[in-house]
Amino acid sequence: MTDALVLGGVRTPVGRYGGSLSHVRLDDLLGQTMVWACERVGVPLERIEDISAGCVNPAHEGMGDVARWAALAAGFPDSVPAVTVNRFCASSLTSAISTAHAIRSDELSVGLAGGAESMSRSGWALMKGDAPFMPRGPVLMLDTMWAGAGGPPNPTLLARDAYIDMMRTAQNVADRYSLTREEIDAFALRSHQHAAAARDSGRLAQEIHPVEIPATRRQPARVFEHDESIRDDTTAEKLAALPAQPDTTQMTAGNSSPLNDGASAIVLASPAAAEELGVEPLARVVASATHALDPQVMGIAPAYAMPKALARAGLAPADVDVWEVHEAYAAQALGVLRELPRQLDGFEVPDERLNPNGGAVAIGHPFGSSGTRYVLTLATELRAREARYGVLGVCVGSGQGVALVLENPAA
Repeated sequence: MTDALVLGGVRTPVGRYGGSLSHVRLDDLLGQTMVWACERVGVPLERIEDISAGCVNPAHEGMGDVARWAALAAGFPDSVPAVTVNRFCASSLTSAISTAHAIRSDELSVGLAGGAESMSRSGWALMKGDAPFMPRGPVLMLDTMWAGAGGPPNPTLLARDAYIDMMRTAQNVADRYSLTREEIDAFALRSHQHAAAARDSGRLAQEIHPVEIPATRRQPARVFEHDESIRDDTTAEKLAALPAQPDTTQMTAGNSSPLNDGASAIVLASPAAAEELGVEPLARVVASATHALDPQVMGIAPAYAMPKALARAGLAPADVDVWEVHEAYAAQALGVLRELPRQLDGFEVPDERLNPNGGAVAIGHPFGSSGTRYVLTLATELRAREARYGVLGVCVGSGQGVALVLENPAA
């Protein structure tokens, strides 16, 4: 078995719902990002042997296997295959892990993993009837932006409330760990403060590739360079003034990740291929793990997946220099941090090692893109700190969690 190395990659700036990236097609956004990743690393497009890209909602412009269409549209050779993966919020992280598995088993030498989501441009679905032709009368139309809106719900899953709204799962986590509104808002504020500092220092620019935005009737053509959802002006007072969302008592627009558009991509390779290409690897994939639990508290699954991954890596929690915990909701991330000591013999993640560049509450969460965005962010942060090990954990709608351990080869 050989090592799987992350050679590098890029991501787009994350756009707000209806914001800068809403004018860019989903397939073009993904395809361009995959090309930029190869260019930044210095790998010819024809050297990529397989592509795996995450997308939660490939409807409309994605047309099914958006990874393949995006690759063709962007100029990858016809001979480069591609597959689209859907594990909700961990879709592209699953793509990265699958690519690493193929490399480690000597079935692949150079691969590309990535993902994209355009929540702004996702389409509407009209449901067909059971008969060959659409019956007369009302027609059910669903917004495909939401993972649970791909078709009529299954009665069995409805009965057990498996399609529970994600806001409610975050509230369930807050209730389980007795989180206060003040604690939740404070974590959201921390996310924005850290992300703003990372942006202003130029740290986030290291992983971002600017996107040229075409002219519209309202705006001239321009270059989009920075994440749109980071709020420099937010305060504890402003967050406290926001009303709770329906069916919750503590979840607000301010302590939840926003609706976003974006794409990310990384190139992975075996050590032999990296040497052949003359590329210094950014990180080594050490271990990964998954976990699943009750969809009612889906957000805490990373607290079980990350210890599994660390055990497989042969690492103690104190060995980890950077912890990246997905922030679908501030309450959900706090729930992970409350559960982790129970799974790690009392170990508590030091604040200075946690999400040092902010998280999804501030930067945003384009579903299919976030996984490889985290891989790139974690690998880049390890290199910047001259630190050795990092672990990331992503919660997944339906009650799953995915974790990955990375090593900085230069440490």
